[in-house]
Amino acid sequence: MCIVAAVLVCELPVGGVAHAHARLASTRESTPKAGEGVRYRPVGCVAHGGAIAHTHGPRRKVVALSFDDGPSPLTLQFVRMLRARRVPATFFLIGEQLSGRYRKTLREQLRDGDALGDHSWSHPDLAVSGNAYSQLQGTKRAIRALSGYTPCVFRPPYGAYDRSVLQAAKSLGLATITWDVDPRDWALPGVGAIEARVLSQVRPGSIVLSHDGGGPRGETLAAYPHIIEALRRRGYRFLTVPQLLGYRTIYRRCRLQCGEAAIDGRPPPGSIVEG
Repeated sequence: MCIVAAVLVCELPVGGVAHAHARLASTRESTPKAGEGVRYRPVGCVAHGGAIAHTHGPRRKVVALSFDDGPSPLTLQFVRMLRARRVPATFFLIGEQLSGRYRKTLREQLRDGDALGDHSWSHPDLAVSGNAYSQLQGTKRAIRALSGYTPCVFRPPYGAYDRSVLQAAKSLGLATITWDVDPRDWALPGVGAIEARVLSQVRPGSIVLSHDGGGPRGETLAAYPHIIEALRRRGYRFLTVPQLLGYRTIYRRCRLQCGEAAIDGRPPPGSIVEG
């Protein structure tokens, strides 16, 4: 167990892709100089388990919202809608859409406690294309270069995968994530239909699929405030997909080079903090 508030700090090489290990080291947190407060920014997460596809998490009264096919010009509105309601989510990103115009958006997501995931480079059917490793590796590198965060979760486009896709993801330190709630918002069925479909399908531990990119997503954006309110009335809490599956987030202490991604306060219990 890693204790981030005392004298034990987990050190993890974030650039590693598979079986990265945390090393416990006895250390004292240096006292910051005046005006030089220590902050923390998320730099990755650590997946565990076999080469399988996760459709949901443990059947507890929690739910993970996830959004695919971004970043897009509408993504920042999704981020701020979720922030206003204090709901974290997981955004699965397409590599070829990542550019400097979205750097601020990605860092706002990390600051808010959202998780970033890999959704391939160009959104092919990976079970057919035969190039899963390069598709995932390129996107993982692009996310890290733009945001400073290394993802540990991957969603196959169209939910299509085979054993080779699962193995490619695992070799890159990525857990494969699908879903058990799908409102088919990509088909633009209307705000009411999206709301009704999500609320009728959610169970404890559900992973909800929706989209913030890949087309006009105003209906999805308009549906989620009501969905969130309704699920809260039912007693649900919201987690990211890595949190839902018990994966640990890695934070790095920073003072001057925190960017826009540094969180408020200390990392939550159970986090890994780089020394």
